[in-house]
Amino acid sequence: MGYLRGVKNYLTVLLVLIFAAATPTLHAQDGVFPTVDARSRFLGGTGLNARGLDAVWTNPAGLGNLATGDMGGAAGAEQRWGIAELRGANLGAVYGTGFGGFGLQLASFGFSSYRENRFGLSYGRRVLDRLTIGAEFAGFSITTEGYASTFDVTFGVGAQLQVIDELAVGMRIFSPLRSERITEEYLPQVLSLGVQYQPTDQLLINLEAEQNSEYPVRFRAGLEYLPVEVVSIRLGVVTAASELSFGLGYEVLENLEISAGASYHEILGLSPAFGLRYIP
Repeated sequence: MGYLRGVKNYLTVLLVLIFAAATPTLHAQDGVFPTVDARSRFLGGTGLNARGLDAVWTNPAGLGNLATGDMGGAAGAEQRWGIAELRGANLGAVYGTGFGGFGLQLASFGFSSYRENRFGLSYGRRVLDRLTIGAEFAGFSITTEGYASTFDVTFGVGAQLQVIDELAVGMRIFSPLRSERITEEYLPQVLSLGVQYQPTDQLLINLEAEQNSEYPVRFRAGLEYLPVEVVSIRLGVVTAASELSFGLGYEVLENLEISAGASYHEILGLSPAFGLRYIP
């Protein structure tokens, strides 16, 4: 039984590496699998103009909108393509001070024979009435049974500009310096630009473009609609190995939202996800 379990683990690791090599949508700024909160996941991975807690994974500049004493936390989990071994979980927390907002990120993905872990610290500050900037530092490791483990540290910067009340523009540069992880393999360098249009309190639309140093430009779109105050409907789409996402959020208690949904990859199938957000 132990031998068969070992064979299964190695086959799963092999599949992970094959998917990573063959499918550009799996790559992001933290190893093989992208890490975002559940809300952003259901919005097609968009969030360059998110604020406060919703910005902890997507743009450190959004932390500059936190007021002194503001705090919040979020947790999420996802199972990629219905495969038990390909599970991921993440935690995020934010706190506002008189000189800016701080964020903390923790994430883990995989199983005993293949594991990715990530931690991050981020900071955002308002520099003008409609402009915030931010910076982030991230460390992540990849451990594969039978192979040497890797650990890397990188950083990123971001900015958000509220052009008018209904329209915002955001940008983020992650890992701007070319850094070698292992021989002839480098950390991905990612430049993202996006706009957010919010004509009413009930409707939000995100449009974003992402340039990864290893792949062609990808476009993302997300839509969030609140038919009533406590219910959110979220939809998203990503180009280049197309992916669709959808989810629902429901405020079960004051300031506490539970959300559930899934993304559908045109090649690999369905990935269900779940999230909690608490914003006092």
